[in-house]
Amino acid sequence: MDKNDKISESMEGNTNAEKWTEESATKFMNDAVQLSKSKEYDFIGEIAQELDSYKDVFFYLCDKYPSVKRLFNRMKNNCEANCFNNIKKENINTAAGIINLKSNHGWSDRIQTDHTTKGDKIETQFIVGTKEHGDEVKDFVNDIKEDKE
Repeated sequence: MDKNDKISESMEGNTNAEKWTEESATKFMNDAVQLSKSKEYDFIGEIAQELDSYKDVFFYLCDKYPSVKRLFNRMKNNCEANCFNNIKKENINTAAGIINLKSNHGWSDRIQTDHTTKGDKIETQFIVGTKEHGDEVKDFVNDIKEDKE
């Protein structure tokens, strides 16, 4: 054990002590990238399992060491390409592949537009040609409001 491997006496026996260094995180991510180059890995959870870990570790390490984010993105992009390639070649079930692409890679089969007011009240404006028409529209809207009450 060298000086970098020593832990304080207060941490001896602590199974919850932090085990990740930037160096070990980089190695872990590099190993993940290497695995992701194989066409058999479509999902980062499979790579995590192969590395005797779980997928949340990737996100944890990216937060803790931003320098590994580039490696994570490369691994994730490899998995995305593998998934699409395996769907195209009918190596995996199309529906399962599409679920993976939508859930883990942001794919969508439609454009989604946010039409909410983010909590603000919706105000309707009417454009009318004359003041008389404006008064008629106001009376009409007021009648509708009264009928609802």
